[in-house]
Amino acid sequence: MLQTVDPLFPIGSYAHSYGLEEVVALGIVKNETTLTQYLLETLAPIIEQFELPYLRFLYLAVNNQDHSLIEDLDASFNASIPSIELRQAHASQGRQRLRLLNTLKPNPHFETLEAMRKENTIIPTHLTIYAADKFHCGTPLEATLISWAYQAFAAAATASLKLIRIGQEGAQRSLTTALDQIPPMIEASLLIDQDHAGCFNPLVDIASNRHQKAFSRLFIS
Repeated sequence: MLQTVDPLFPIGSYAHSYGLEEVVALGIVKNETTLTQYLLETLAPIIEQFELPYLRFLYLAVNNQDHSLIEDLDASFNASIPSIELRQAHASQGRQRLRLLNTLKPNPHFETLEAMRKENTIIPTHLTIYAADKFHCGTPLEATLISWAYQAFAAAATASLKLIRIGQEGAQRSLTTALDQIPPMIEASLLIDQDHAGCFNPLVDIASNRHQKAFSRLFIS
């Protein structure tokens, strides 16, 4: 589990800011204080109300070997992301994670997912492959949810180092504050069913759409 969450695992995470680059360009995030606010007020609700519930649904679908449900959840999660840049980021990292898993940790289920990808029955989104990866690593559901929330916050903190004057310690202070919120976030996410999974937060979507047309940029998304 640690290997596939580590930033060294080459799925291209370093190339994405997930909308943060344009949020910085808009002047919303400009220092440690505003980065912390962004993590807690913008990113945390998306993780808690949208990503963690879908990750749980997918983990359980993998556990039950319910391929039809995996297809439905993969499509539903993808369709719930309004920004084409963010959809492409999820798809790119999902395909790369699946390719690496089939190379490093061959498993019949990963082979099945690759066949589903080739048949275009799944995209697959990064969340779908992450759920399968963690299940087949033997990672318990709660630890899977914790690891996803951690890597989502850490990705934003890492991207901030290239975008604002913050420094390693400042980024770590912001990240520490955000990580303290993970336990209540997971507890709240467990109460969300599929009909109510989602988060309306137009800032990230608008920022991603603006980023797509930006004259110059450091990140793919």
